[in-house]
Amino acid sequence: MNTMSVKIYENTVSEKLKRANSIEGFYANTGILITGATGFVGKGILEKLMRVCPSIVAIFILIRRKKNQTAEQRFQELINDPIYDSVKAIHPSVVNKVHPVEGDVSLADLGLSPADRNILIKNVNIVFHVAATVRFNDPLNVAVNTNTKGTARIMELCKELKHLISVVYISTAYSNPNIFEIEEKVYTTSFKPSSVINMCETGDQKSIDLLEDEILKIYPNTYTFSKNMAEQVISNNIDSFPVAIVRPSVIGASLKEPCPGWVDNIFGLTSIFMLIGKGTTRAMLVKRSKRLDLVPVDYVVDMIICAAWHVTLHRNNEVKVYNSTSNAHPIRWNRMRDTVVQCSRETPMNNIMWYPFCILVPNQYGYNVLDIFLHILPAFFMDILLKLSGRKPMIMKTSKFFNQVVRAVKFFGQHEWIFHQDNITDMIKKLKLLKDRDIVKLDLWDMNWKKYMMTYMAGIEKFVLREDSRSIDAAQKRLLFLYRIHQIVLVSSVFVLLAIMLYIIN
Repeated sequence: MNTMSVKIYENTVSEKLKRANSIEGFYANTGILITGATGFVGKGILEKLMRVCPSIVAIFILIRRKKNQTAEQRFQELINDPIYDSVKAIHPSVVNKVHPVEGDVSLADLGLSPADRNILIKNVNIVFHVAATVRFNDPLNVAVNTNTKGTARIMELCKELKHLISVVYISTAYSNPNIFEIEEKVYTTSFKPSSVINMCETGDQKSIDLLEDEILKIYPNTYTFSKNMAEQVISNNIDSFPVAIVRPSVIGASLKEPCPGWVDNIFGLTSIFMLIGKGTTRAMLVKRSKRLDLVPVDYVVDMIICAAWHVTLHRNNEVKVYNSTSNAHPIRWNRMRDTVVQCSRETPMNNIMWYPFCILVPNQYGYNVLDIFLHILPAFFMDILLKLSGRKPMIMKTSKFFNQVVRAVKFFGQHEWIFHQDNITDMIKKLKLLKDRDIVKLDLWDMNWKKYMMTYMAGIEKFVLREDSRSIDAAQKRLLFLYRIHQIVLVSSVFVLLAIMLYIIN
């Protein structure tokens, strides 16, 4: 990172709060550090801060290099994302306040050069630690190094920052999945972070595998476990500065900001919704009456930005936890399925493979049977047709991908949780006293789930599939054709079943 000259806020936190009667005022003249800014939530935080807090002096974003991309190239790709276009139009100079810093939370000392570390020490007031590996099937040592030890490395840096105001760590609402009523506090476990980190760094592979087997008896995956460990790391290492932990549940497309339906990945629910819409997913392993705790990304971003402000109001050397969930006004899996299917039929995607429908199955055995008849066999025959027509077979590959998703979300589709939100309630109460309270949304009481799901599906078509809305007529004609084929198959199946039953009886 090039040497820079900025004038940051250097007075006490109490003086800062006295001057700030708004969110924008709180962030004015500060230096911000964001890890994970190239991810979905990180992009949302960066865009919001640039748009509503233009008086920020500097935003440093920690970016790691990849095999074929330097940190600077990744930064240019990030900042040229179309979601920042409106910000650039409103505040043209704000882009010059964003500074890439080459680093990696999975490396010793965050992979920072001494010069860059010194710049951060002198210029950062508020830290948003978002970076994480979110893959559920990562080996234990990978998840722990990035999510747990990486958080410890961030906390070490925070203790060195000369003018620190607050730190916000983004965890997950499922960091304690074996507890079904979650309070806003850090839960300790029989697994100690230091011991787990030490085992992953110095233990042999057999010992690490045995530890992972023991962990997976309690946790559904290494991701949720490593996040729990990270929360304990933070709780054990808070110093003289306020620290907040924000725990979002399942993060979905945006409700309104930076634009309705914005989504930039095909992880988790987004991939499920997309595959249902394409007609390639026709069964899911979930309990239809269970709550699906889904939150729009802009709701999560607002919560994170406000947490940095709110946590400074209570300087008591304790971590403040915010359960950023929708359980106060939830949607259930069957309603979600109905809405996704309805949207997929009313505004069909291009090149759908089958007439959209989806059966929710509560147990593994029932799902396995339907998987054979609704996914594997159709995929096998469709790939044969694709190959005969000279095209690349791909449906079986899609089916295998979906089954990986099914395994990943199985635990969450079979259970539901109650999340306490006392700290969020207090945040909303105090936010009402600020003059710019309307720039954030912190509750989902008035959430219209049907409208949101329609926005979500439209966002998948626009931002993930990048489909042309002008092709809707062709998509509807294809849908009508597949509907007729679907009905023929249904009727034929009934006759086949009747024939089999008559044969057995006779």
